[in-house]
Amino acid sequence: MSYRPGVCTFCGTGCGHYLKVDGTSVQGVFPSRVHPVSKGRLCVRGWNIHELLGTQERIIKPYIKDSGQANYQDAIAKLVSALSSYKPEEIAFYASPRSSNEDNFALMKLARLVFKTNNISLQAESGHRNSLDVLYNGTGFAGMLGSLEDIRKAEVLIVAGMDITTQNPIIGSELHYASRSGSLLITIDSRMTKIAKLSKKFINIKPGTMRIVFDAIGHYIDKQQWGDTKSAHYEEYKKYLATVPFDSIEKETGVLPAEIAFVAERLVKAKSAAVFFTSGISGLSYDTVASIYNLFVLAGKIGKEGCGVNPIVGINNLQGSFDMGCAPDLLTGFQSIDDATAKKNFEKKWGHELPQFKGKTVEQLLADSSSPLKALVIVDHDDGIVKYADRLQSLPFVAYIGAFTNKVADVAHVVLPITTYIETDGTFTNAERRVQLSLKKCDNTFDVLPMWKLCDTIAQAAGKAFNYQGASEVMDEIASLTPSYESISYKLLSKKHGVQWPCTKKNHDGTKYCVPEKVSFVLPQKPYAAVQATQEYPYLLMLGKSQHYWHQNNIMHKTFIPLREYNATLLLYPDGYMAIAPEDAKKIGVRDRWPVKVVAEKASMKAMVMISDDVAPGTAYVPYFIREGIASFLLAYSDIVSQGEEATIPVRIEKV
Repeated sequence: MSYRPGVCTFCGTGCGHYLKVDGTSVQGVFPSRVHPVSKGRLCVRGWNIHELLGTQERIIKPYIKDSGQANYQDAIAKLVSALSSYKPEEIAFYASPRSSNEDNFALMKLARLVFKTNNISLQAESGHRNSLDVLYNGTGFAGMLGSLEDIRKAEVLIVAGMDITTQNPIIGSELHYASRSGSLLITIDSRMTKIAKLSKKFINIKPGTMRIVFDAIGHYIDKQQWGDTKSAHYEEYKKYLATVPFDSIEKETGVLPAEIAFVAERLVKAKSAAVFFTSGISGLSYDTVASIYNLFVLAGKIGKEGCGVNPIVGINNLQGSFDMGCAPDLLTGFQSIDDATAKKNFEKKWGHELPQFKGKTVEQLLADSSSPLKALVIVDHDDGIVKYADRLQSLPFVAYIGAFTNKVADVAHVVLPITTYIETDGTFTNAERRVQLSLKKCDNTFDVLPMWKLCDTIAQAAGKAFNYQGASEVMDEIASLTPSYESISYKLLSKKHGVQWPCTKKNHDGTKYCVPEKVSFVLPQKPYAAVQATQEYPYLLMLGKSQHYWHQNNIMHKTFIPLREYNATLLLYPDGYMAIAPEDAKKIGVRDRWPVKVVAEKASMKAMVMISDDVAPGTAYVPYFIREGIASFLLAYSDIVSQGEEATIPVRIEKV
């Protein structure tokens, strides 16, 4: 029995661990004391990752719907034949933010080189893409501007609308440590989360008003003439700040002007400050991220040690998946597909022209019943895509590539198994741009291929083999085409606990925090549109997660202890729960665990009441993963749910 170092692949923190390996199985997990991010800690999910890796719900044989179990040769031939019969505009690839960089690069190459389509995207992409677009437009840097290692160096820390102790517990622990050591920790949220309780200052805002609050802080700084006026587009930003309803800020947001002034003064006077907000599937809108970013530009907290505008991803390789070009309009390293130089480099390396047409995301193609989509390849995906179950079942061809069984595999015409991350080499890029190497830890007993090798085999069957001899060669190709990954190699990563890109020939040690050559304000694109309660629908319903069950996904319900805690929740609230304030419970006439009917304009559902001081009067909170009733209710509001952290639905609550 041996202990093999590796990287936890549950969330975007990228904690270091050791897996206790016995032959072909994993018996336990232990934290790495010397890892620069996790520092000897793991969360409840990380402590139980060996349970996931030992699940019996593995896919071990290729499958063809028409004929049952098959071998790789026949299943791949079926896939290639099917995809080759459609036009590139009719084909799409849905990449997984849990796949390694090498796997996603190989998939992106398969889509663009072999099947000539730009229709490739990620689940959970809207929130993080919004963050990356804002940061790139403002600094030319498409990733976290700060570093998780620098949290304890910041004098002021702001958490914006994120229950970080639930989503990324180790980062939440680091924030708590910094607060206890003297940093001013401020949480701005519409709900009393765990991190809010641990903060020195909690600012309770009305749901959907995060953007206005951050703009109001900027407005106050600018009025006091405390801010940076030298960054590009300041005059346009100043005109924008003039539209902030500062005189009625308490009515609009529930925040007192004195609290706005407090945050503004402490932020400006601090030598260092950082802000953290959720990204990915439950991220903020482009305009809200722009307002947060602009405030930190105005306060002079960009490009300095201990500073940063920091989107925190909930899925382990979401940042790396964008780095690998898994988007219709991107090549690797956030290079635009319309960038003539980047495009030429790829075409020279691959020996073929890239597709010319403007691609779309898989979500866009599935949501539009008139889209030309006919063939879809889905990789190791969470069950969330089943909200499009009817459209999926109507497609002429669906292929599923994955290590674990789930509902997506049930509708696929071809299923191709792949290894888990411990059965092959690969790299993962965490929220702070840290590229970490995870080497193979045990053999797979099912004789299945790693995904990078499967993509190569598919390409070979289609007549355009990639000829990779190992995962390290895939990374070498990534480095040759991606300026921010230029000097990253397995040899370099094997000597370190990861390297934060940009990692170039001039900077082999990577880049801890962003020091941009030029900083610009980024103007929001839409006017304010906060959701308001009405007489008919007097409560504002917020959506979110819970500690032990997450994203209604394909991962957590395969780990015994988190699943046990989830089942314990269902023992108390078998129909799912909705948290409301004690005074609202009195108004409605209900007690804890009593059933209620939640009615909105377009849908209704039944749930059980959880009476909690964590939610403010006039609001309600529901975790969106529990039970089909809640899931079907939210499907009617998919446009609002896609707003993630800012999703707010006016409802009325009726006693049953």
